[in-house]
Amino acid sequence: MMMDDVLGKRFFLLAIGIVLTIIIIFTIVGEKGLVDVIRLKNEKERIVLKKNVLEAENMELSRRVELLKEDTSYIEEVARRELGMIGKDETLYIIEE
Repeated sequence: MMMDDVLGKRFFLLAIGIVLTIIIIFTIVGEKGLVDVIRLKNEKERIVLKKNVLEAENMELSRRVELLKEDTSYIEEVARRELGMIGKDETLYIIEE
């Protein structure tokens, strides 16, 4: 009878151990488990960084739009730099080697 109690306790502890192991495994790798939480946290950090970069670019573009609306010297600079234009009283010399 005592042997049955020992075997029963061992079986019970083994069953609890198996159940706990399964719970731990699902907690780590299951859907919404630890692995997913870490992956989502990293993705969130990446998205926040990208958002910050895009906000900075957007602010710079807004600044440039305002300059293009109001600042004629800036318009002239952009025309020279981006469009290769020259001023009204200027002459362009192209020197070939």
